[in-house]
Amino acid sequence: MAAKTPTTKGAAEARWLRQLDRATAAHEKTRQRLDQLVADAREAGVSLTAISEHTPYSREWVRTIAARIQAARNNEDAAPSE
Repeated sequence: MAAKTPTTKGAAEARWLRQLDRATAAHEKTRQRLDQLVADAREAGVSLTAISEHTPYSREWVRTIAARIQAARNNEDAAPSE
């Protein structure tokens, strides 16, 4: 017989969901900061291997993240100013 997942109702569930929302927002903010730093390091000439050894990202992820951030920056620079 499989064990059932415990369920939480009402106020207790709402507390957990608020905590999850806060942790998710904090994680997203710090992840975005890390991605920006990865792109900055690549632009400065730091190797993929060196960055991957100091972050939780593989070399391929470093390359992908740096390219995505650089493309976004280029699009911002090319946008017409009002």
